[in-house]
Amino acid sequence: MSQAEKQEHIIIIGASAGGLKPMIEVLSVLPRNLNAPIVVAIHGGRLSQLTEVLTRSASLPVRKATDGQALEPGVIAVCPGGEHTRIEGRELRLGRLPDASRFQPSVNLLFRSAAEHYGAGTVAVVLSGNLNDGTEGAQDVHAAGGVMLVQLPREADYPSMPASIVLHDHPDAVLQAEDIAGRLLELVGSRGLVRAS
Repeated sequence: MSQAEKQEHIIIIGASAGGLKPMIEVLSVLPRNLNAPIVVAIHGGRLSQLTEVLTRSASLPVRKATDGQALEPGVIAVCPGGEHTRIEGRELRLGRLPDASRFQPSVNLLFRSAAEHYGAGTVAVVLSGNLNDGTEGAQDVHAAGGVMLVQLPREADYPSMPASIVLHDHPDAVLQAEDIAGRLLELVGSRGLVRAS
């Protein structure tokens, strides 16, 4: 078994304003036998209905993240609004952090913690959004040898979040949302992230 086949993987998708539509587009193509957990975060408040919306459109089971929840292959964990989510080992930890970003949930924090625990097995995606959340975390993903995919800024309803990644980091690809979905499928195949039926 090669090192690549032994590597555990995780897919992290971060977005803000205008990010729901491309996120649905990306999640809807992921295969049901995906052998990696998926964690998604869109900035929002405590009343966010993101879990319910994604449940209606995603091809995989969707669960609202809870503190201490185990990351499961083939399950989409949705970071709740109004607090931060980070990865510790193979669990999600939730809460308010005094030194964390004002964006809640923080994409930077999510990317950084994924890179710390999954290293080169991290596949991170930034979609439409305002300002620059995700830029510092994307640098951590790059430094760990993970894959960084970014929505083409001119296609995004709110381009500044993906544009900041392009400006400050080294994304592996800058793509339209429909092509991000295709690239994820390629990565899933090339890295052995599909369980045998």
